[in-house]
Amino acid sequence: MFFAEHHITKSMLYADFEAILDGMVGVPEFARKEMRGAYCLINGQLKVKALVLFLIGFDEDGMADTTWNIPLRHLAEHGGPGPDMGSGPIRLACRSQCPVAWHQDQLWDPSMKPGANDFVAVRDLLRQRGPKMGLEMDEDLPPPTAPPVLSEEDIPTLGAAEPDPERVRLARTIKELRLRIHTLESGQKEEMAQLRYAQQQKEEILNTQLEKVLMQFKTLKSQNAALREQNSSLKEQLEALRRDQQEQSRQDRQQGSETERLRQQYQLELEQRLEEERARLSDELHSKEMEVLNRDDLIAQLRKDVAGLKHQQMKVSNAGGEQMLRKLESLGLSFIAFHPGAGHVSIGADQISDYMENPLAFAARKCLVTEDHYRVWLAHYENPVCQVAVGPEARACGKRVIRVDVPNQFKPGVSDCNSNRCPHCRSDAAIDNVLKFR
Repeated sequence: MFFAEHHITKSMLYADFEAILDGMVGVPEFARKEMRGAYCLINGQLKVKALVLFLIGFDEDGMADTTWNIPLRHLAEHGGPGPDMGSGPIRLACRSQCPVAWHQDQLWDPSMKPGANDFVAVRDLLRQRGPKMGLEMDEDLPPPTAPPVLSEEDIPTLGAAEPDPERVRLARTIKELRLRIHTLESGQKEEMAQLRYAQQQKEEILNTQLEKVLMQFKTLKSQNAALREQNSSLKEQLEALRRDQQEQSRQDRQQGSETERLRQQYQLELEQRLEEERARLSDELHSKEMEVLNRDDLIAQLRKDVAGLKHQQMKVSNAGGEQMLRKLESLGLSFIAFHPGAGHVSIGADQISDYMENPLAFAARKCLVTEDHYRVWLAHYENPVCQVAVGPEARACGKRVIRVDVPNQFKPGVSDCNSNRCPHCRSDAAIDNVLKFR
């Protein structure tokens, strides 16, 4: 049985579980999960005699871990006492009481809370689904009459007298309470270990962050000292520049009048040169525009002449060629072309020009389909493979599909796709047999 939260999601016979362990089948719903399992030994009355609570992991394809090797039957036969599930105290192997110490980490403790009791879930599932799994109850088997297993600390020495039923019930209750206490203590220890581990991780992160902050503080402190020194140096340079500027201003005031005169003279000369250059460039631009207009007219006239000559030459050539073809046709000569899907097509003399202009369009009309449809079918006919885009690069699947030989029976997106294989390209024995036969 396999548990999810506090209910059972899947149950099977041990033979089916061995097939999963051998890698013959997988369980896709358990992919990338570590499942909690329960190995049950039952009697003819469908009552539990022994129970082993184990953990098992599955990979991304739902296949069981190949390194898993827990001896379930050995643990079931040597397990400690457990609760009474209808046939006396069971033998229980879990994390809190594991007969083989090195398998303890691969077991788990059951929940015994009211409303979420794993033992009750196992008992109810056997009662409901046992017959569906092929487990038949032996009506002729008498109910178990084995004496209860009691330790010396549970029942005092009574001599030859039979144990009191109330004492037996109390002893079983005490054992169940001890098992629950062990389970709770184990769960509490595991939670404490996880909390300690989380606290250690948090302390390490905080220590790392503190070291980074201290390092940043030291860096900023050294940068601050360097900036202060740079600030004082810049202040000194600013004072020196201010003194130099004042001295330069005084000298500029003395030379200001001469500089203004020279600036005005230079500006007048510059404007005169610019005006002369603008006039020269304007004349050159006008002459170039006239040359371009004359060239465009000449090109247009030449193109017109070339088109007329071509048209005239084509008329003469077509007339002569058509006359020759009609003469050949009258002599009994016929033109036949082969195209896939259309077969051998007879071409008349008046159809030669259309055929030479676009042979595929001519063949498509013979097949009663459009040219684009015929091109897609032709690609499928030459290479019948699956065209479904798969993978992050959206490449074609490339798996073989059954070829459609008639163009008008071909359906793009349907005939060139293998729905049994894509998008995961899984094997399809039926299509492989057809392709091998072909």
